[in-house]
Amino acid sequence: MPTVVCSLPETRFEKYSVSWPEGWNIKYIERPIDENGLREMQEADYLLVDCMDRITREMLEPCKRLKMLHVEGVSFNMVDIEGARELGIMVCNNKAVNAAAVAEHCAALMLAGYRKVGWMDHNVRRFGYAKANELFVEKGVREVEGSTIGMIGMGVIGREVAKRLAPWGCRLVYTDPIRMDEELEKAYGLEYVTQEELMRESDIISIHVPVLPSTINMINRETLSMMKNDVLLVNVARGEIVNNDDLAWALEAHEIGFAALDTVAPEPMPDDHPLRNLRPDADARVLFTTHSAGRTDQAFKRMLEWAIASMKKMENGERPNNIVNGL
Repeated sequence: MPTVVCSLPETRFEKYSVSWPEGWNIKYIERPIDENGLREMQEADYLLVDCMDRITREMLEPCKRLKMLHVEGVSFNMVDIEGARELGIMVCNNKAVNAAAVAEHCAALMLAGYRKVGWMDHNVRRFGYAKANELFVEKGVREVEGSTIGMIGMGVIGREVAKRLAPWGCRLVYTDPIRMDEELEKAYGLEYVTQEELMRESDIISIHVPVLPSTINMINRETLSMMKNDVLLVNVARGEIVNNDDLAWALEAHEIGFAALDTVAPEPMPDDHPLRNLRPDADARVLFTTHSAGRTDQAFKRMLEWAIASMKKMENGERPNNIVNGL
């Protein structure tokens, strides 16, 4: 029977009533992975890790029995997938497992940011109800209907977001290296534009691209300067896509209006992070959530079940699902 080394807590499986196949040898290790965990990995046939666990080639080289490394969620940028490929270890993810959950969270951040929920809460706590209401009336809030929402990237999550925005009466524009078929664009109510057009015309900009050399720091001083001064920037993708110092500058200089961020780099966010140390006015125009967009109960249960299903397929001599390193 196979040995599985898992960096996820055993309590997570208990919470979501997910069971391993009978007879499998399951070993739970601590995060971050320490020397004890590395020793356990050397005996593993399968490795199931959190998306935020950094897995290097050096960590994998002693794992002579390892057939597959499976990340819990969608992202695999913390894994040396090329090194794993060279060692003959399949790397799999749970593609699209939490797309609906992330899309819901994205829509929630759009509404909360556009309607200035965090800003109003901040001012009530700082100035009291009457003064906060006075500031609210003075500043004003627009409805989402009739706004232009720009989406950078139109993969699975981008499409789920578009499905939820379609009834809101917005103009939906997107940019992506690969343009969708015209019929699909019509089905989702989407308009394809250049990246510069999206930056200049959008009232809300939402990021839906993976971390790649071409996307790291994609949102920087140059692109932020293109945006409307009252734009809302939403990031439910990855923190590395946004340059922290440039976003801090843009908020403090009123180059953009608001930011709603589910992801930042690095994570966890240190106390001296530039976005944690903004001037009070700019600080009130940022909403943070803790990389929680895809972490619903339903999504967690699916992640565990799908990972086990892929391992079972491999044990049965079949190809597992969602191989991301070309083996």
